[in-house]
Amino acid sequence: MQYNSVIPPRMLTPSDLDRRGWYRRAAEWATRSRGHRVICMMSGLWLINVFDLVLTLLAYEQGLLDEQNPIARHLLPMGVPVVVTFKVGLVLTGSIIFIRYRHHRLSELTAALMLIIYACVAVRWHLCYELYNLSSGLPVTNSEIEQIETWSAVLPIL
Repeated sequence: MQYNSVIPPRMLTPSDLDRRGWYRRAAEWATRSRGHRVICMMSGLWLINVFDLVLTLLAYEQGLLDEQNPIARHLLPMGVPVVVTFKVGLVLTGSIIFIRYRHHRLSELTAALMLIIYACVAVRWHLCYELYNLSSGLPVTNSEIEQIETWSAVLPIL
């Protein structure tokens, strides 16, 4: 880049960096290295797992859940503390392994795959609650039915 002026281009100062906003600084931090990306994906996995745990417990208490996981099916009748301890222990163990090997390509790829899988689970939970709302006796429009049928076709295996 050429400048026709005698005045040199202005250099960035630390105060300029502070004006960029936290979201831009966070995005730069996340893209700076593989280890940072793995940590961000682990944060997303924790968030989705908490979401999954809460919805599982709510659906179980309401009698809406037909649990397919044989371990969770065995633990649910034992009570909430047992299920929470199991889920947190399982996710914590996996997170420790991911964080330990966060600089390896396989760790980043596997964390991304796990995040995609759990995002699909979250979408499936949304679909289940939409179907629950349809069955609750409230008025339903044809567009809502078509939307649920579309999601059912997209995610048949979950």
